[in-house]
Amino acid sequence: MSEILVLGAGGFLGLNTVRAFLDAGIKPRCGRRTRGNVLGLRGLGTQLVVTEFNQPLSLREAFRGVDVVVHAAAHYPRFSLEPAETIARGLSELDAVIEAAVASGVRRLVFVSSTATVAPRDAAPSNEDDVFSSCPDWGTYHALKWNLEHRLRDEGRLEVSIACPAACLGPFDWKVGTSALLLATARGAPPPHPVGRITTVDARDVGDALVKLATMDEPPGRLILANETSDAHELLVRLAERYGSAQPPPALEAEAARLLADAQESEAARAGGRAALARELVDLIVHSPRLDASRSRNLGLSYRPLSDTLDAWDSWALRMGLLQRPRPEKSA
Repeated sequence: MSEILVLGAGGFLGLNTVRAFLDAGIKPRCGRRTRGNVLGLRGLGTQLVVTEFNQPLSLREAFRGVDVVVHAAAHYPRFSLEPAETIARGLSELDAVIEAAVASGVRRLVFVSSTATVAPRDAAPSNEDDVFSSCPDWGTYHALKWNLEHRLRDEGRLEVSIACPAACLGPFDWKVGTSALLLATARGAPPPHPVGRITTVDARDVGDALVKLATMDEPPGRLILANETSDAHELLVRLAERYGSAQPPPALEAEAARLLADAQESEAARAGGRAALARELVDLIVHSPRLDASRSRNLGLSYRPLSDTLDAWDSWALRMGLLQRPRPEKSA
């Protein structure tokens, strides 16, 4: 088996991917940043190597002897307030990975993108062939992901396979990204949200898909990974019922949600903390296309039901102390 390296191995998708490789009998090399959290990698028996995107030598050393790099560590901005700076940093870090990979003789790059790069159709669900001809004016997150994919489409020195997962849920979401919706609802404070839809996918299924893209002889150039689609408000109602918490507030129209998210992010950037409503989430819900993930199923991939995903997240969040176990009622 050729050597495989996972960038961002200690992160949300990275950990699920490393575990998927181990389940498949493959022990990948694990890239980590010097100050990155590697708690979840301890005890897995994998080799850890330092991969700093602003230190090309560290990347070349880490990539030595590697045949396939799975890149699950592309720049992910905390806020959407500085689009130009965000895109510039994302492209710079991606270029560093590409150049180091080429110099080290890496054959294939499997890149984790997003369904934010999938262009909507008018009368049918979108598939992998639906690509924006120019950068969509739909916020910082969409612009960043479009630019990164656009850069990779011009790369001819490596095999490139791009995975486009929907909103990922599941265990090991250390930074509480997509699962912020779950956590806020479970704690009794369902977040404000816009009118629109949310398509989810289990992070463990994304890991399985990345293993397949890394190991198959001829992987597709682009692959949508998506499972259940829900109206955003209806999903939050279901979550509130699941956790026995307050019902969510009414859905906001798109412009009102954008203004609220921008104001909350600006305040969070000034004072610290996290915005209750992230602009990225607003843009993803408002502009979410209907998705056709049949190509992934035709490759033999399958998707866990959302109920299984939520059970796995609950179990992990309880272990991490993010959720509290219900106190047993005292007898009279």
